[in-house]
Amino acid sequence: MRPNLNRLLYFTAVVEEGTITAAAERLGVSKAVVSKQIQMLETDIGQSLLLRNTRRVAPTEAGNLLYSSARGALTTVENAFDQVAERDQTPRGLLRITAPVDFGLDFISPLVTRFQEMYPQVQVDLLLSDERQDLISERLDLSFQIGWLRETGNVARKINTFREIVVAAPATAADHEISHPKDLTQIPLILNTAVAEIAPWRFTQDHDICDVLLTPVVKMNITMAVLAAVQSRRYFTILPDILVQDQLATGALVQLLPEWSLRTGGIYTVTPSGQLRSNALKAFLALVRTEIG
Repeated sequence: MRPNLNRLLYFTAVVEEGTITAAAERLGVSKAVVSKQIQMLETDIGQSLLLRNTRRVAPTEAGNLLYSSARGALTTVENAFDQVAERDQTPRGLLRITAPVDFGLDFISPLVTRFQEMYPQVQVDLLLSDERQDLISERLDLSFQIGWLRETGNVARKINTFREIVVAAPATAADHEISHPKDLTQIPLILNTAVAEIAPWRFTQDHDICDVLLTPVVKMNITMAVLAAVQSRRYFTILPDILVQDQLATGALVQLLPEWSLRTGGIYTVTPSGQLRSNALKAFLALVRTEIG
């Protein structure tokens, strides 16, 4: 039996909109047509795909599996039509991007505004979140990931690297003699939860290795909040160097133990696997490579 691809279009619309009514409005058809197509799709597959109540519908386990594959296939088809339509190669259409909050504020948000000025026919949706987003289900074109890349079925490219460093307010550094990693136990640690916490922390210097157990007394999930606390003269913190460049340059923070090294990590662009890249995405990635990597 050949699958009816039109029914997948109805099915994905229902999953994404959450109700048959909203899906029907999106597709410009009646609710009866949508319901009938879903019933026929479930008959074709031989499994229930949606859980229904009076207010919303949600996919079953089988429905989730079908949606993940169907959304990718439909996006590929949509992009193929967009590629044909964009014969003049002018970037246009919708570009959906996600990035971690701090990196997004410092680096991606300025790039997005500059990009939109360069290509006014592109609408950009930027989602800043420290939670990893599913590119397919969220219909995202591009994700920025900072740190240590997890195995995914997506296409990842490293565009730059960073290293973790120890920073504190100048007054905090002056109040404590910090000449060795073990001296850090004199100062309370405040940690950004976006940074992967390890125990112990490993410091290296040439061929020397020093493992130090550093237990944070406070954890926060936004770098700006961490930096505000560190600048209050009580704490030190460990952050990627790319997130404290301005504070180090102005003297608001100083680096402790600059001769010792911690972990290094990567900055990655991640795009859905098996999908054609729109001209808008290609142009934005080119700008990213110029400015960041």
